[in-house]
Amino acid sequence: MRFLFLYVCLLSVIGFAAQEPPHQTAGKYDVMLRLPPDGLYAQEEMQIEFRVVDTSRVDPLLGAAPVVRAPIHATVDMPTMPSMPKYEEIAHTEGIPGEYGVHPTFSHGGEYRLQLAIQPPADEAFQVTFPLQVLDADDARKRKPGPRPFQLELKSNPKNPKAGQPVELELVVRAREKPREIFSSFEVMHEKLMHLLILRSDLAHFAHEHPERQGDGSFQLQYTFPAAGEYHIFADTAPAGAGEQVMMAKIRVGGESDRKFDITKASAGERSHVKTCDGVTVELKAPETYLPAKKTEDIFFALKDAATGEALTDLEPYLGAMGHLMLVHQDSVTFVHSHPDERDPLAGRDGTVPFLVRFPKAGIYRGWSQFKRKGRIITADFILEVRDAAEPGAAQ
Repeated sequence: MRFLFLYVCLLSVIGFAAQEPPHQTAGKYDVMLRLPPDGLYAQEEMQIEFRVVDTSRVDPLLGAAPVVRAPIHATVDMPTMPSMPKYEEIAHTEGIPGEYGVHPTFSHGGEYRLQLAIQPPADEAFQVTFPLQVLDADDARKRKPGPRPFQLELKSNPKNPKAGQPVELELVVRAREKPREIFSSFEVMHEKLMHLLILRSDLAHFAHEHPERQGDGSFQLQYTFPAAGEYHIFADTAPAGAGEQVMMAKIRVGGESDRKFDITKASAGERSHVKTCDGVTVELKAPETYLPAKKTEDIFFALKDAATGEALTDLEPYLGAMGHLMLVHQDSVTFVHSHPDERDPLAGRDGTVPFLVRFPKAGIYRGWSQFKRKGRIITADFILEVRDAAEPGAAQ
């Protein structure tokens, strides 16, 4: 009895007893999920463990028999955003028989899904699915964050670029496991291997570019900065098997500057949710009250011909989607890249394009929406105010 008592205590310590973790069953097999005790967070590598057992073989003392040496393919995706690249990994075994683990990275907070395709030895394969709730990267500041799985290095030629003069930008992605090597295997994400968002730190200037991959795995872009200042370069890409990753680097540009933009003092025109660009009127439809932080919300854009006032029905896909929306917090480092809600097959066909947006923290955001019509890219900017969901006035 003493041995049994000590064994139960040991199981409690390592998380098998006390509060039972979530589990799924498939025939005679049971899969128990074990998440980090303080939750899952965006923008850092997380460890998810799970235990696979065969309930048809039960030991009176040890319980169901562990399933060992089972090839397991793990996939993490976001059901509400099917176009988001999936994270895929072959699970590794842990030190305890029947225990496996994966190390996914989430690009932002929200509702994700973990799918495990399990092939038991000498038996038919089966699959189980677990919902995952991921907290925003900003929440991780309450604790020591884990290491970032990928880093972005940025070089320029000339070394000290000036506004109005062409510059060659070289971008290199390095993985934490092999920091001395250039990471060179990427998945195509919205028709490109890398999306580059170039943004001056005061949110005054914005560009969406696509650098070309070179033979050594690096990326290059010829670009001319419009004005002096500090620029933040966001690389949105999908390293093979790691899902979508957003990395940032900074660069200082000399030369002539222009008016500094202060988002907290934006004019009524800059704050307007109706903008006209290239003969198209773009209206942002969002709740009249403040949008809530850390909660997925529906917003949409209504597009009309500026001359006739009629809803556009001739939008063209742009980079594999009917539109793109990029938002940056007033801190100029918190970045959100949102795609249309693809659950509606008519999105963009009747003059409206719905988006699912999740803001990681409260504050003021400047966003740039992009659409394509008659071969031209239409870019309209907007300002949105976001509050913590518990604050008075926040949308519920």
